[in-house]
Amino acid sequence: MEFGAQIEVVLAANLKPTHLDWQYLRIDHRADISDLILRLAKEYGLAFQVTGRSFIEKMQSRGLPANDHDLLDIYMLDPVGKPAHYAQMLHGLPTGRNEWVVHPGLDNAELLALEPDGNHFRQTDFYFWMSQQAKNIIK
Repeated sequence: MEFGAQIEVVLAANLKPTHLDWQYLRIDHRADISDLILRLAKEYGLAFQVTGRSFIEKMQSRGLPANDHDLLDIYMLDPVGKPAHYAQMLHGLPTGRNEWVVHPGLDNAELLALEPDGNHFRQTDFYFWMSQQAKNIIK
C-alpha cells in the first residue's frame, strides 16, 4: 500500500515518474518485496532500477523496461581521477540502456554536516556533470 501511495502522490503532483528506485530498501534477498515492486512497475508502466543479470532478465522477460547492462554506482570511485574516469566511461558506453547512480552535491555547510568526511566526491560529481566536457561527450 505504501509503495502504491507514493506513486499516486507523484502522479497527483502532475509529475511523470519514469522508474522505481529500490536502492535503499536492500531487498536483494526479499523476493516478496521485489515481486510486489515488479507488479507496481508493470501496473504503472514504470521501469524498475535493477542490478544483477538475473534481475535484468526477470524484468525483460516480463516485458518491462530495464537497463541492458548492470547498474553502475560510482559512489566508491576516487574523486581525484573521477572526471577523467567519467569521460573514459562515457566514451566507452555500451549500446543499450545503461543506468549510473551519481551523487552530485555541493560541499556546503549543510552537506558537510550530513557527511563530515565529505571527500569532496559529491562536489566532483557536480562539477563534472555540469561541465562543458560532459555535455560535449553526451552530445
